Amino acid sequence: MRPLPLVAVDAAEVEALPVRTGRWGDTTVEEVLIRHEARSLVVLHRGRLAYEWYGSGGGPDKPNRCYSVTKSFTGTLAAVAVHRGRLDRTARVGDLLPALAASGFAGATVGDVADMTVAVGYDEDYADAGAAPTESPGLGFADYLIALGLELTAALVPPGAPTSIREFLPRVGPGAGDHGVAFTYATPVTDVLAWLLETVDGAPYPDLLRDGIWSHIGAEHDANVSLDPGGTAVAGGGLAVTTRDLARFGQFLIDQAATGDDGPVPAAVIESMRAGGDPEAFRRGHYDYLSGYTYRDQWWLPGSATRPLSAWGIHGQLLWVDPDAELVVATHSGGPEPDSEQRDLEQDALCRALTAASAAWPTT
Repeated sequence: MRPLPLVAVDAAEVEALPVRTGRWGDTTVEEVLIRHEARSLVVLHRGRLAYEWYGSGGGPDKPNRCYSVTKSFTGTLAAVAVHRGRLDRTARVGDLLPALAASGFAGATVGDVADMTVAVGYDEDYADAGAAPTESPGLGFADYLIALGLELTAALVPPGAPTSIREFLPRVGPGAGDHGVAFTYATPVTDVLAWLLETVDGAPYPDLLRDGIWSHIGAEHDANVSLDPGGTAVAGGGLAVTTRDLARFGQFLIDQAATGDDGPVPAAVIESMRAGGDPEAFRRGHYDYLSGYTYRDQWWLPGSATRPLSAWGIHGQLLWVDPDAELVVATHSGGPEPDSEQRDLEQDALCRALTAASAAWPTT
Protein backbone atom coordinates (compact mmCIF):
# COMPACT_ATOMS: atom_id res chain seq x y z
CA MET A 1 0.00 0.00 0.00
CA ARG A 2 1.25 3.46 -0.83
CA PRO A 3 1.27 5.59 2.36
CA LEU A 4 -0.27 9.05 2.26
CA PRO A 5 1.68 11.13 4.79
CA LEU A 6 -0.08 14.21 6.07
CA VAL A 7 0.99 17.73 5.20
CA ALA A 8 0.16 20.70 7.42
CA VAL A 9 -2.52 22.51 5.43
CA ASP A 10 -5.29 24.37 7.25
CA ALA A 11 -8.55 22.55 6.40
CA ALA A 12 -10.65 25.61 7.16
CA GLU A 13 -8.63 27.64 4.66
CA VAL A 14 -9.12 24.98 1.99
CA GLU A 15 -12.88 24.89 2.59
CA ALA A 16 -13.08 28.68 2.38
CA LEU A 17 -11.05 28.96 -0.83
CA PRO A 18 -12.87 31.13 -3.38
CA VAL A 19 -14.18 29.23 -6.39
CA ARG A 20 -15.02 31.58 -9.23
CA THR A 21 -16.94 30.92 -12.42
CA GLY A 22 -17.94 33.80 -14.61
CA ARG A 23 -21.30 32.22 -15.38
CA TRP A 24 -22.34 30.99 -11.94
CA GLY A 25 -20.69 33.58 -9.72
CA ASP A 26 -18.42 33.14 -6.72
CA THR A 27 -18.63 30.33 -4.21
CA THR A 28 -16.24 28.30 -2.03
CA VAL A 29 -14.80 24.78 -2.01
CA GLU A 30 -17.11 23.75 0.84
CA GLU A 31 -20.18 25.20 -0.86
CA VAL A 32 -19.42 23.34 -4.10
CA LEU A 33 -19.10 20.07 -2.22
CA ILE A 34 -22.38 20.55 -0.39
CA ARG A 35 -24.34 21.91 -3.35
CA HIS A 36 -23.49 18.95 -5.56
CA GLU A 37 -23.84 16.33 -2.81
CA ALA A 38 -20.24 15.24 -2.75
CA ARG A 39 -19.45 12.12 -0.79
CA SER A 40 -15.73 12.71 -0.58
CA LEU A 41 -12.83 14.90 -1.61
CA VAL A 42 -9.16 13.87 -1.41
CA VAL A 43 -6.39 16.30 -2.34
CA LEU A 44 -2.79 15.13 -2.66
CA HIS A 45 0.16 17.50 -2.98
CA ARG A 46 3.61 16.13 -3.70
CA GLY A 47 2.37 12.67 -2.79
CA ARG A 48 1.07 13.75 0.61
CA LEU A 49 -2.47 14.05 1.92
CA ALA A 50 -3.17 17.77 2.01
CA TYR A 51 -6.94 17.69 2.51
CA GLU A 52 -9.65 15.10 3.01
CA TRP A 53 -13.40 15.61 3.41
CA TYR A 54 -16.29 13.18 3.64
CA GLY A 55 -20.00 13.77 3.43
CA SER A 56 -23.00 11.48 3.59
CA GLY A 57 -22.23 8.13 1.98
CA GLY A 58 -18.47 8.68 2.02
CA GLY A 59 -15.55 7.41 4.06
CA PRO A 60 -11.89 6.46 3.68
CA ASP A 61 -12.74 2.77 3.17
CA LYS A 62 -15.96 3.28 1.21
CA PRO A 63 -15.83 2.33 -2.50
CA ASN A 64 -17.92 4.50 -4.78
CA ARG A 65 -18.88 4.11 -8.41
CA CYS A 66 -16.63 6.09 -10.72
CA TYR A 67 -18.99 5.97 -13.70
CA SER A 68 -17.22 7.54 -16.69
CA VAL A 69 -13.98 8.18 -14.80
CA THR A 70 -13.55 4.50 -15.72
CA LYS A 71 -13.05 5.61 -19.32
CA SER A 72 -9.78 7.32 -18.46
CA PHE A 73 -8.38 4.08 -17.03
CA THR A 74 -9.37 2.34 -20.26
CA GLY A 75 -7.92 5.13 -22.38
CA THR A 76 -4.64 4.98 -20.49
CA LEU A 77 -4.35 1.23 -21.06
CA ALA A 78 -5.03 1.75 -24.76
CA ALA A 79 -2.48 4.57 -25.01
CA VAL A 80 0.13 2.25 -23.48
CA ALA A 81 -0.80 -0.47 -26.00
CA VAL A 82 -0.28 2.05 -28.82
CA HIS A 83 3.07 3.11 -27.36
CA ARG A 84 4.19 -0.54 -27.12
CA GLY A 85 3.14 -1.21 -30.70
CA ARG A 86 0.29 -3.60 -29.88
CA LEU A 87 -2.32 -1.16 -31.20
CA ASP A 88 -2.07 1.17 -34.19
CA ARG A 89 -4.04 4.40 -34.01
CA THR A 90 -4.46 4.36 -37.81
CA ALA A 91 -5.89 0.82 -37.97
CA ARG A 92 -9.60 0.41 -38.79
CA VAL A 93 -11.98 -1.12 -36.27
CA GLY A 94 -13.62 -3.35 -38.87
CA ASP A 95 -10.25 -4.89 -39.73
CA LEU A 96 -9.39 -5.62 -36.11
CA LEU A 97 -12.83 -6.71 -34.92
CA PRO A 98 -14.65 -8.73 -37.60
CA ALA A 99 -17.80 -8.75 -35.44
CA LEU A 100 -18.04 -4.98 -36.06
CA ALA A 101 -17.20 -5.07 -39.78
CA ALA A 102 -20.83 -4.34 -40.73
CA SER A 103 -21.46 -1.81 -37.94
CA GLY A 104 -21.13 1.95 -37.83
CA PHE A 105 -17.78 1.52 -36.09
CA ALA A 106 -16.15 -0.36 -38.97
CA GLY A 107 -14.50 2.57 -40.75
CA ALA A 108 -13.38 4.36 -37.60
CA THR A 109 -9.72 4.22 -36.66
CA VAL A 110 -8.37 3.23 -33.28
CA GLY A 111 -7.48 6.92 -32.81
CA ASP A 112 -11.06 7.94 -33.56
CA VAL A 113 -12.25 5.50 -30.91
CA ALA A 114 -9.68 6.62 -28.33
CA ASP A 115 -10.52 10.30 -28.87
CA MET A 116 -14.33 9.90 -29.18
CA THR A 117 -14.55 11.22 -32.74
CA VAL A 118 -16.62 8.28 -33.98
CA ALA A 119 -19.79 9.05 -35.95
CA VAL A 120 -22.36 6.35 -35.22
CA GLY A 121 -26.13 6.04 -34.91
CA TYR A 122 -26.25 6.33 -31.14
CA ASP A 123 -27.32 9.19 -28.86
CA GLU A 124 -26.18 9.31 -25.23
CA ASP A 125 -29.12 11.19 -23.73
CA TYR A 126 -29.29 10.51 -19.99
CA ALA A 127 -32.94 11.57 -19.95
CA ASP A 128 -33.64 8.18 -21.56
CA ALA A 129 -32.60 6.35 -18.39
CA GLY A 130 -35.52 4.33 -17.04
CA ALA A 131 -37.62 4.94 -20.15
CA ALA A 132 -38.63 2.65 -22.96
CA PRO A 133 -36.26 2.71 -25.94
CA THR A 134 -37.22 5.05 -28.72
CA GLU A 135 -38.45 3.75 -32.06
CA SER A 136 -35.95 5.87 -34.00
CA PRO A 137 -33.50 4.13 -36.36
CA GLY A 138 -30.56 4.97 -34.11
CA LEU A 139 -29.93 3.50 -30.69
CA GLY A 140 -30.04 5.49 -27.48
CA PHE A 141 -29.04 5.38 -23.84
CA ALA A 142 -32.07 3.30 -22.83
CA ASP A 143 -31.04 0.64 -25.36
CA TYR A 144 -27.53 0.70 -23.94
CA LEU A 145 -28.79 0.27 -20.38
CA ILE A 146 -30.69 -2.84 -21.47
CA ALA A 147 -27.39 -4.23 -22.81
CA LEU A 148 -25.80 -3.53 -19.43
CA GLY A 149 -28.65 -5.29 -17.61
CA LEU A 150 -29.62 -2.07 -15.83
CA GLU A 151 -32.54 0.24 -15.17
CA LEU A 152 -35.41 -0.98 -17.30
CA THR A 153 -38.14 -3.33 -16.11
CA ALA A 154 -38.75 -6.45 -18.18
CA ALA A 155 -41.98 -4.95 -19.47
CA LEU A 156 -40.04 -2.13 -21.16
CA VAL A 157 -37.49 -4.36 -22.85
CA PRO A 158 -38.56 -4.91 -26.46
CA PRO A 159 -38.35 -8.41 -27.94
CA GLY A 160 -34.99 -9.08 -29.54
CA ALA A 161 -33.21 -6.21 -27.78
CA PRO A 162 -29.48 -6.83 -27.29
CA THR A 163 -28.89 -7.87 -23.70
CA SER A 164 -25.11 -7.61 -23.56
CA ILE A 165 -22.47 -5.14 -24.73
CA ARG A 166 -21.09 -7.46 -27.39
CA GLU A 167 -24.62 -7.99 -28.79
CA PHE A 168 -25.30 -4.25 -28.72
CA LEU A 169 -22.20 -2.93 -30.49
CA PRO A 170 -22.68 -4.74 -33.84
CA ARG A 171 -26.20 -3.25 -34.05
CA VAL A 172 -24.96 0.35 -33.84
CA GLY A 173 -25.24 1.77 -37.33
CA PRO A 174 -23.43 4.63 -39.04
CA GLY A 175 -23.97 8.23 -38.02
CA ALA A 176 -24.77 11.26 -40.11
CA GLY A 177 -21.19 12.56 -40.37
CA ASP A 178 -17.71 11.25 -40.98
CA HIS A 179 -15.40 9.70 -38.44
CA GLY A 180 -12.63 11.87 -37.06
CA VAL A 181 -14.47 15.17 -37.53
CA ALA A 182 -16.39 15.92 -34.33
CA PHE A 183 -16.04 14.98 -30.67
CA THR A 184 -19.15 12.94 -29.89
CA TYR A 185 -19.29 11.56 -26.36
CA ALA A 186 -20.65 8.00 -26.30
CA THR A 187 -19.95 5.29 -23.73
CA PRO A 188 -20.28 2.38 -26.23
CA VAL A 189 -17.21 3.80 -27.99
CA THR A 190 -15.20 2.99 -24.86
CA ASP A 191 -16.58 -0.56 -24.97
CA VAL A 192 -15.13 -0.84 -28.49
CA LEU A 193 -11.76 0.37 -27.18
CA ALA A 194 -11.83 -2.27 -24.43
CA TRP A 195 -12.73 -4.94 -26.99
CA LEU A 196 -9.74 -3.91 -29.07
CA LEU A 197 -7.52 -4.14 -25.99
CA GLU A 198 -8.78 -7.59 -25.09
CA THR A 199 -8.19 -8.74 -28.67
CA VAL A 200 -4.59 -7.53 -28.98
CA ASP A 201 -3.58 -8.40 -25.43
CA GLY A 202 -5.41 -11.73 -25.17
CA ALA A 203 -6.83 -11.18 -21.69
CA PRO A 204 -10.11 -9.95 -20.19
CA TYR A 205 -10.38 -6.28 -19.31
CA PRO A 206 -10.31 -6.74 -15.50
CA ASP A 207 -6.98 -8.58 -15.81
CA LEU A 208 -5.59 -5.84 -18.06
CA LEU A 209 -6.68 -3.19 -15.57
CA ARG A 210 -5.16 -5.11 -12.65
CA ASP A 211 -1.85 -5.86 -14.36
CA GLY A 212 -1.48 -2.58 -16.24
CA ILE A 213 -2.53 -0.10 -13.57
CA TRP A 214 -4.04 -1.26 -10.29
CA SER A 215 -1.18 -3.48 -9.15
CA HIS A 216 1.23 -0.55 -9.52
CA ILE A 217 -0.51 2.31 -7.69
CA GLY A 218 -0.16 1.09 -4.10
CA ALA A 219 -3.92 0.76 -3.65
CA GLU A 220 -5.26 0.19 -0.17
CA HIS A 221 -8.32 -1.72 -1.40
CA ASP A 222 -9.35 -3.86 -4.33
CA ALA A 223 -11.07 -2.23 -7.26
CA ASN A 224 -14.38 -3.61 -8.50
CA VAL A 225 -15.52 -3.67 -12.14
CA SER A 226 -19.13 -4.49 -12.98
CA LEU A 227 -19.98 -6.99 -15.71
CA ASP A 228 -22.86 -7.06 -18.16
CA PRO A 229 -25.21 -10.09 -18.36
CA GLY A 230 -22.82 -11.74 -20.81
CA GLY A 231 -19.83 -11.36 -18.50
CA THR A 232 -18.17 -8.48 -20.36
CA ALA A 233 -16.62 -5.77 -18.19
CA VAL A 234 -18.28 -2.36 -18.31
CA ALA A 235 -15.11 -0.52 -19.36
CA GLY A 236 -16.86 2.81 -19.87
CA GLY A 237 -18.41 3.18 -16.44
CA GLY A 238 -18.20 0.10 -14.26
CA LEU A 239 -15.29 0.85 -11.92
CA ALA A 240 -15.83 1.29 -8.16
CA VAL A 241 -12.97 2.35 -5.87
CA THR A 242 -12.32 4.37 -2.74
CA THR A 243 -11.55 8.04 -3.21
CA ARG A 244 -8.11 7.63 -1.67
CA ASP A 245 -7.27 4.91 -4.18
CA LEU A 246 -8.62 7.02 -7.04
CA ALA A 247 -6.24 9.74 -5.87
CA ARG A 248 -3.42 7.18 -5.71
CA PHE A 249 -3.99 6.47 -9.41
CA GLY A 250 -3.50 10.18 -10.09
CA GLN A 251 -0.34 10.23 -7.99
CA PHE A 252 0.93 7.16 -9.85
CA LEU A 253 0.58 9.07 -13.14
CA ILE A 254 2.46 12.04 -11.67
CA ASP A 255 5.25 9.73 -10.52
CA GLN A 256 5.40 8.04 -13.91
CA ALA A 257 5.52 11.40 -15.69
CA ALA A 258 8.46 12.44 -13.50
CA THR A 259 10.58 9.35 -14.08
CA GLY A 260 10.99 9.85 -17.83
CA ASP A 261 11.56 6.11 -18.25
CA ASP A 262 9.57 3.27 -19.74
CA GLY A 263 7.49 2.35 -16.69
CA PRO A 264 4.04 0.70 -16.53
CA VAL A 265 2.61 3.93 -17.98
CA PRO A 266 5.58 5.49 -19.77
CA ALA A 267 6.25 9.19 -19.36
CA ALA A 268 5.91 9.56 -23.15
CA VAL A 269 2.34 8.24 -22.95
CA ILE A 270 1.39 10.74 -20.27
CA GLU A 271 3.01 13.54 -22.25
CA SER A 272 1.07 12.59 -25.37
CA MET A 273 -2.20 12.67 -23.42
CA ARG A 274 -1.36 15.99 -21.82
CA ALA A 275 -0.64 17.46 -25.26
CA GLY A 276 -4.39 17.36 -25.82
CA GLY A 277 -6.70 16.43 -28.62
CA ASP A 278 -8.01 18.20 -31.71
CA PRO A 279 -9.49 21.58 -30.67
CA GLU A 280 -11.54 21.82 -33.85
CA ALA A 281 -13.08 18.38 -33.29
CA PHE A 282 -13.94 19.38 -29.72
CA ARG A 283 -15.43 22.67 -30.90
CA ARG A 284 -17.75 20.78 -33.22
CA GLY A 285 -19.09 18.81 -30.26
CA HIS A 286 -21.68 20.01 -27.76
CA TYR A 287 -19.47 21.33 -24.99
CA ASP A 288 -19.12 25.02 -25.84
CA TYR A 289 -19.19 25.94 -22.14
CA LEU A 290 -15.88 24.09 -21.60
CA SER A 291 -13.73 26.77 -23.15
CA GLY A 292 -10.18 25.65 -23.92
CA TYR A 293 -10.89 21.94 -23.42
CA THR A 294 -9.99 19.09 -25.77
CA TYR A 295 -10.33 15.32 -25.48
CA ARG A 296 -7.73 12.60 -26.07
CA ASP A 297 -7.34 8.98 -25.02
CA GLN A 298 -10.55 9.14 -22.97
CA TRP A 299 -9.29 12.09 -20.89
CA TRP A 300 -10.72 15.62 -20.75
CA LEU A 301 -7.85 18.09 -21.22
CA PRO A 302 -8.58 21.48 -19.58
CA GLY A 303 -5.89 23.27 -21.57
CA SER A 304 -4.55 25.42 -18.73
CA ALA A 305 -0.89 26.41 -18.48
CA THR A 306 0.07 23.35 -16.41
CA ARG A 307 -1.73 20.95 -18.80
CA PRO A 308 -3.59 18.79 -16.25
CA LEU A 309 -5.50 15.63 -17.05
CA SER A 310 -9.10 15.34 -15.91
CA ALA A 311 -11.54 12.44 -15.80
CA TRP A 312 -15.25 13.03 -15.26
CA GLY A 313 -18.23 10.82 -14.51
CA ILE A 314 -21.96 11.42 -14.26
CA HIS A 315 -23.39 12.57 -10.92
CA GLY A 316 -20.17 14.43 -10.13
CA GLN A 317 -17.24 11.99 -10.13
CA LEU A 318 -13.89 13.66 -10.82
CA LEU A 319 -10.16 13.02 -10.99
CA TRP A 320 -7.80 15.94 -11.72
CA VAL A 321 -4.09 15.21 -12.19
CA ASP A 322 -1.57 18.03 -12.56
CA PRO A 323 2.01 16.75 -12.86
CA ASP A 324 3.51 20.26 -12.99
CA ALA A 325 1.80 21.38 -9.78
CA GLU A 326 2.20 17.86 -8.28
CA LEU A 327 -1.48 18.02 -7.35
CA VAL A 328 -4.23 15.40 -7.43
CA VAL A 329 -7.91 16.13 -6.76
CA ALA A 330 -10.31 13.19 -6.46
CA THR A 331 -13.98 13.32 -5.59
CA HIS A 332 -17.00 11.04 -5.60
CA SER A 333 -20.47 12.54 -5.57
CA GLY A 334 -24.08 11.45 -5.44
CA GLY A 335 -25.82 14.43 -6.98
CA PRO A 336 -29.25 13.76 -8.50
CA GLU A 337 -28.42 15.18 -11.94
CA PRO A 338 -26.42 12.92 -14.27
CA ASP A 339 -24.96 15.93 -16.08
CA SER A 340 -24.84 19.58 -15.07
CA GLU A 341 -23.03 22.50 -16.67
CA GLN A 342 -22.92 24.31 -13.33
CA ARG A 343 -21.34 21.34 -11.58
CA ASP A 344 -18.80 20.88 -14.37
CA LEU A 345 -17.75 24.53 -14.29
CA GLU A 346 -17.65 24.70 -10.51
CA GLN A 347 -15.61 21.52 -10.23
CA ASP A 348 -13.24 22.84 -12.89
CA ALA A 349 -12.88 26.11 -10.98
CA LEU A 350 -12.46 24.24 -7.69
CA CYS A 351 -9.51 22.31 -9.09
CA ARG A 352 -7.93 25.46 -10.48
CA ALA A 353 -8.38 27.19 -7.11
CA LEU A 354 -6.69 24.30 -5.32
CA THR A 355 -3.87 24.35 -7.85
CA ALA A 356 -3.23 28.04 -7.24
CA ALA A 357 -3.43 27.64 -3.46
CA SER A 358 -1.09 24.65 -3.42
CA ALA A 359 1.82 26.83 -4.53
CA ALA A 360 1.89 28.20 -0.97
CA TRP A 361 1.51 24.88 0.83
CA PRO A 362 4.46 23.44 2.80
CA THR A 363 6.96 21.54 0.68
CA THR A 364 8.31 19.32 3.47
